[in-house]
Amino acid sequence: MQMRALIIVIVIAALGWSGYWWVSADLRRDAVETWFAARAAEGWVAEYDDLTITGFPNRIDTILTGVELADPQSGWSWSGPRFEMLTLSYRPFELILAWPGVHTVATPFERLAVQGEVLRASAAVTADGSFTLSRSRIEGQEVSVESTQGWTAAIAQVAAATDTAEPMDGTTHRLGLSLTEMTLSDDLRGRIDPGDILPPIFDVVHLDAVATFDAALSLTALEQDLPDVVALDVADASATWGALDLRALGEVTADPQGLAEGEMTIRARNWEEMIQLGVANGAIPEGNAQAVVFGLRLLARTSGDPSSLSAPLQFRDGLTRLGPIILGPSPRLQRR
Repeated sequence: MQMRALIIVIVIAALGWSGYWWVSADLRRDAVETWFAARAAEGWVAEYDDLTITGFPNRIDTILTGVELADPQSGWSWSGPRFEMLTLSYRPFELILAWPGVHTVATPFERLAVQGEVLRASAAVTADGSFTLSRSRIEGQEVSVESTQGWTAAIAQVAAATDTAEPMDGTTHRLGLSLTEMTLSDDLRGRIDPGDILPPIFDVVHLDAVATFDAALSLTALEQDLPDVVALDVADASATWGALDLRALGEVTADPQGLAEGEMTIRARNWEEMIQLGVANGAIPEGNAQAVVFGLRLLARTSGDPSSLSAPLQFRDGLTRLGPIILGPSPRLQRR
C-alpha cells in the first residue's frame, strides 16, 4: 500500500512538473515573439528565421537562428547565425547567453564581424517586469574583430563583469574589464604607433571602476535609449604595452556638455616614450612636445625616478591638463 501511494505521489509530481515546464516554455516563447513584434512596430528591423524552446525537464533554453536587430534611429544593428539564451527552469531570471559563429555589429560608421572560440555571458535580472540588470559576466577566448574599414584586432582572452552597487536602484554598477594579449592589424596599430615604437602585442588592459548612469540598466531602458554615464569612480585603469606601463585612478563626473570633469592621478613608467607616441599619432601637437617634456621632467624628478611619473590629470572647462600642461579636450562621457 505504501509503495502504491509513493508511486502515485511520484506520478502526480512528474505530471505537475511537466505541466509547469510546458507552461513556462510557452510563456518564454510568447515573451520572445511579443518582444520582436513590439520592436518591429516601433520601426526596428526585428527578425529571426527560427525560434526553438528546449531543455525539458530542468532547463528552458531559447535558441534563435538567423537573428537580425536594427534600430534605425541610432544606426546600430546586430545580426548573427545563432543566439542562445539558457536558463534553469526554476531560475528563469538568471541567464546564460552564447553567440556561436560570426556575428555582425554595425554602427553608424562601420560594420564589425565578431567571433570567438568562446563568446558567452551570464546575467541576472530583476523579476519586476523591468528586467533591471543585477549582475553580469562576459567571457571570450580567441576573440577576433574585423572592420569594414579594413582593420582587425585579436584578443586572446576577454573577461568583464558588472555588479550593482549602492544605492542598489540599478543606476550604479561596479565594472571590471580585462583584455589579455591584444594584437592589432598593421593599419590600426599604425594610427596609434606610426613610428613603430612598441611591440605588436598589447599585453594587458585592466579596469576596475564604479559607474553611475542617468537611468537603470534594464531591458526597458535599452529598448528606448542607452543610459548615459553621469559619474565614474576609477579604482584602477591600467595598460601595459611593451615597456610602457600606465595606471590611473580618480573620480570624474559629466559636466553640462557631457564632458568629463574632475581629477585623476596617473602613474606612468617610461613616460617619455608615451610622449613620443602621442606626437607620432597626432594626439600631442609637435610644436608643444618640447614644452610638455620639459614640464613633465620637472614633475618626474620629484619622484626620484626620472623614468616614472606621478601627476594629477585634471579635466576642467572642457580641457585636459597634466599638471600645468594642457593636453587637449576633455573626454566625452555622454552622447550629445
